[in-house]
Amino acid sequence: MSLCLTALMRQTGSVSEQARTAALTALDRYLQTHPGAEPSVLAIADYTKPSCLKRLAIIDLRSGAVSCHLLAHGKQSGTLHARSFSNTSGSGMSSLGLYRVIGNYAGSHGRALRLEGLDPLLNSNAFRRDIVLHAAPYVSIPYIMLNLFTFNGPRIGRSNGCFVVSPQEIDEVSTKLGTNGFIFAYAGQRSDQ
Repeated sequence: MSLCLTALMRQTGSVSEQARTAALTALDRYLQTHPGAEPSVLAIADYTKPSCLKRLAIIDLRSGAVSCHLLAHGKQSGTLHARSFSNTSGSGMSSLGLYRVIGNYAGSHGRALRLEGLDPLLNSNAFRRDIVLHAAPYVSIPYIMLNLFTFNGPRIGRSNGCFVVSPQEIDEVSTKLGTNGFIFAYAGQRSDQ
């Protein structure tokens, strides 16, 4: 049985220790140059994991509470795994690095979070690219099963580069991240475009 099917049966998933360490290091670096910032939540998108696993961990930095969620990546980043990343407009790829949540809004996908890319090399065009966190129906267990039965692999749908969660979880995710939240997108030692 595949890793994804086993995980689906158990509804498990998480981010790696390497992703956690990289995220905390990036947040610490940001706080050294922005001492007035008071982050309350850090979300970690671990793109080393396949999209059929809950690879978005939201960590409450005060209580230590963690929740895990399915997360889509960009169409041009890969199918089951995200392997290519870009900071270029129109690339259809996800971007890596640290982001700051700058507000809630209602968009074409409903409730969403605007993001500011904080890494000049990896995600500085996020706002211009309209890279946000939103919800879509293609982030779901039924969509994984549909892809599996149509021989597209056990994966969720893909975005134009946005962070996309399940419509059933967008209220929880956007409430937790609020306006003091940060997101870190991690892909290990992969090369970026």
